[in-house]
Amino acid sequence: MKKYKFLLVFALIASLMLAACSKESEKASSESGKKEILMWSGTTGPDGDLIQKNIDQYNATNPDYKVKLVKMKGDVLGNKLATVTRSGKGVPDIAMIASESVSTYNSQKMLEPWDQYLDGTKVNAESYLEEAWNVGTVDGKQYGLPATMGSWVMYYNKDLVDKYAPGAADDNVITYEEIEKAGAAAKADGILAYGFSWPMQNFNNLYLQMGGKFAEGGKPTIDNETAVAAFEEFKKLEEKGYMNKKGEDTTKLFKNGKVIFLPEGTWMLAEMSKITNFKWAETFTPQWDATNIVQGSGADQFAMFKSKERSEEKIKGTVKFIEWLQSNQLEWIKSGANPTALGMLDNEEYTKMPQSFLLKSDQARDAVTIVTDPGSSYIFGEVDAAAWDVISGKVEIKDSLKKIQQTVNDKMNQ
Repeated sequence: MKKYKFLLVFALIASLMLAACSKESEKASSESGKKEILMWSGTTGPDGDLIQKNIDQYNATNPDYKVKLVKMKGDVLGNKLATVTRSGKGVPDIAMIASESVSTYNSQKMLEPWDQYLDGTKVNAESYLEEAWNVGTVDGKQYGLPATMGSWVMYYNKDLVDKYAPGAADDNVITYEEIEKAGAAAKADGILAYGFSWPMQNFNNLYLQMGGKFAEGGKPTIDNETAVAAFEEFKKLEEKGYMNKKGEDTTKLFKNGKVIFLPEGTWMLAEMSKITNFKWAETFTPQWDATNIVQGSGADQFAMFKSKERSEEKIKGTVKFIEWLQSNQLEWIKSGANPTALGMLDNEEYTKMPQSFLLKSDQARDAVTIVTDPGSSYIFGEVDAAAWDVISGKVEIKDSLKKIQQTVNDKMNQ
C-alpha cells in the first residue's frame, strides 16, 4: 500500500513537472516566434546560398526580429503556400514569389496588403525601379514589395563582333537586322550569329518588341499575326544557318567561340565569368527596333500571405528588413540578378557589375518590361513546349498557335 501511494505521488509530481516544462517550452517557442521572421524562397543552390549570406549580414546587425530563411524548390513552394494559407497554420511571415504570381494569389484572396505598414519608411515607389514596384500593385494596393530582378539580356563575343559585325555594339543595341548581317558574314567560317536557348524568353522579348500583347479584354491572347511574325523571324535565322539547331548546347558553343551573340539570362553571370579565351560583354536582349527598346524581365516580390498568427510588430520588423536591403543587397546580386531598389546605385561594387547597365540609365530603366497578364504563364509554358517544332518546320506556325490558344483557354476555364 505504501509502495502504491509512493508511486502515485511520484507519478503526480512527474506529471506536474512535465506540464510545467511543456508550458515553458511553449512559452519559449512563442517568444522565439515573436522575434523571428520566417521567410520562404524558391531559390535554391548557389543562388540561395548568396541570399543566405545577405540575411546573415542583416542578422549580425542585431535587429529586433532576425530573419530565418527556408529554401525549397519552386513547385514545392507554390504547393506549400497554398496548403498553409488554407489551414492558417505555419504560414511564413514573407515569401518570395514570381512577378506573375502576385495577381493570381491576390485573386484567390491569399495575400495581405502592405500599405498601412509602409508609412514613414523608405519602402515606397520612389525608392524602386518603377516597373518592379508596379508589379506588386493590384487595385491600388501594394500586395508585393520588389526583391530582385532577373532579365533576358545578351552576351556577345567582342572579338567576333569586331570581325563579323564591326560597329554593331557601339550603341549597346544589337538589332535582328545586324544579327542577320553578321550571320551572312560568319556562316562560311562555321560561326553562328545567334545562340537560341530558352524558347519562351526569346519569343517573349521579340513578341513584345513587335507590339505583341498577352491579353486582350482581360483574356489571354497568342493566336495572332504578331506571334506569327515573331516565329517567322526565328525560323528564318534557323533556315539560313545563322542560328543553332535544337539540341545544341548554346552556352558551350558560345564559350568555345562559335557563337557571336548569345541571348541569355542575367543569372548566367557566374558561368560567363569563367570565360578566359576571349573578351565578352553584356547588353540589351536583341531588338527589333533600335528606337524602341523593350527589355523583358521579371521582378520577384516579397508577399505576405494571410495568417492570424502574425503580429503587427513582426510585420513592422519585416518592413525594416526590406528597407535595410535597399542599400545592402550586394551578396544577393552576385548571382547576376539586379537589385530593384535604386539605393544600390550608390554601391560602387554593384555599378561595376555587367548587369548594372539596366539600372544605370534612364533609357535602360524605361526599357524594362515585366509581363503580369492573367494566363501569361500558361502561354509561356505552351510556347516553350512547341517552339522547336515550329521553328524547324515540323508544324505550321498558325496551326501551332491555334492549338496553344485553345490549351491556354482550357486551363483558364478550369
